[in-house]
Amino acid sequence: MTIFDTHFDEMACLLFLDAQLEPAQAEELRQHAASCAKCGALLHALEGEGRTLRSALIEADEPVPAHLFPRKAQTSSWPWITVLGFAAAGAYTVWGTVFEPIQAQFVQAGFNQDNVLTMLMFSGSFWKGWDTMRGIAESLAFVTLAILCVTLLRRRVRRSGAFAAVLGAIALTLLVPSGASAAEVHHGDPNYVVPTGEVVHNDLIVAGNYVTIDGDVDGDVIAFTQELIVNGHVKGDVLGWAKNIRILGTVEGNLRGGAETIQVDGTVARNITAWSGHIVLGAKSVVLGSVIFGAGDVELDGAVAKDVMAYGGFARFNGITGGNTKARAGKVEIGPEEQARGTMKVEAHAPPSVDPRAKLASPVEFTLVKHGHDYDSGSYYWHQVLKWGASFLFGLAILLLMPAFFAETMRAAGNHWTAGGVGFLVLVATPVLAVIMAITIVGLGVSISLAFLYVVSIYAAQTFVGAWVGAKLMGDAASTGAAAGRLALGLALLRIVKQLPYAGGFIGFFALIWGLGAIGLAMYRRTRSNLAVA
Repeated sequence: MTIFDTHFDEMACLLFLDAQLEPAQAEELRQHAASCAKCGALLHALEGEGRTLRSALIEADEPVPAHLFPRKAQTSSWPWITVLGFAAAGAYTVWGTVFEPIQAQFVQAGFNQDNVLTMLMFSGSFWKGWDTMRGIAESLAFVTLAILCVTLLRRRVRRSGAFAAVLGAIALTLLVPSGASAAEVHHGDPNYVVPTGEVVHNDLIVAGNYVTIDGDVDGDVIAFTQELIVNGHVKGDVLGWAKNIRILGTVEGNLRGGAETIQVDGTVARNITAWSGHIVLGAKSVVLGSVIFGAGDVELDGAVAKDVMAYGGFARFNGITGGNTKARAGKVEIGPEEQARGTMKVEAHAPPSVDPRAKLASPVEFTLVKHGHDYDSGSYYWHQVLKWGASFLFGLAILLLMPAFFAETMRAAGNHWTAGGVGFLVLVATPVLAVIMAITIVGLGVSISLAFLYVVSIYAAQTFVGAWVGAKLMGDAASTGAAAGRLALGLALLRIVKQLPYAGGFIGFFALIWGLGAIGLAMYRRTRSNLAVA
């Protein structure tokens, strides 16, 4: 005779639903409920009440107690191992078809540092720039801590330990002495000039309507201005954000920046990395390193000792290039004064115009870039299948490893317009927040972590939108296998629709912000639930 030969009470039923009975007792109760109508009705009634209460709390955007979430029995680890294997295969597919070709192009172009991010951020003025901007960001750091304090107090005002920790952090921030500044910070009134003969012995951080460097700067120059003109001598790097940037003197370091127009008629001893509407390297310009340009129009009439990589609508080469050249543009011209001592690769919508007087070490390697998708190529469809497979395996990993979060995000996706609005805010605000974290005492590590989560969320957005579309077409899934099938169907339909001319881009953008919003709402609700349980 078992302990459930007679009817079981409501407490036993609740313990069973909460997975707190011993395995043997749970199996006996399950068998008894299957053969006893009265006990089976009680079990189903209590289970239904829990689902109803949980759904009501979720719809009202209220915290859900932990005991209302059903606890699942421990399962075998082989599904985890299988999913991780599939996810690794999907990640390898994405790397092999998307990122590795890009990396190979940079290496072939002669940019042989460990990675482009290191070259842009840590080996040049960007990294040193953040360090020198520490003093400017101190007030912003204090405001950030104040916001965190208010948020924490609003949720846990009764917790004296949290209150003491926040006050202690603020006090420590105020009491720790600031490090000695390694830069001179100036604000133009409204303009700023370093006169001829004057020497700035530190880094120079300056803002103003017009910034002119006629003298010498022993360190870096970081400028925020309408027009930046360097007529003198800068021993470090020049980092500028301006409407116009003109380099007429000498820069012993790197030139990096963004502007409407960038013109170089002087000497840059290292590399140039710039994004602009119009970039000109004049006939008298000399760059002893490499250049990376992204611009509407690029004109290279000067001398570049190493490699050139240019992306834009129009590119004209009529100078001297000591290394390899790679250009991807709508139209490319090679003038009569061009001397290319390395290989020249051109990707454009039409063959480049090559003047017969140009001196090239080898014939131009031309690749035709077609407008839109190449629907006549079989590789196009194969790549679409690979991308679909990678996104499906990624979504399957989330479904099996984080089923509760997957279900919560699916519910959040049901509120289309709310999720879309939240997703747009997440898309725009998250990079700004990451930058604020990077330049305040919150720390670069937190900023990098947030940026990584941001990138993963952008990729995951399509997963949840595809799963929602599949569920709407085939109905709610009753099992994990059925949910995986709906995920596969939804992702396939989403990828097909995104290929439509004109409309596909708008659909893809809305799917992105829709999925981002659903992820953000799900994370917010689960955070509130965890706080309520705590």
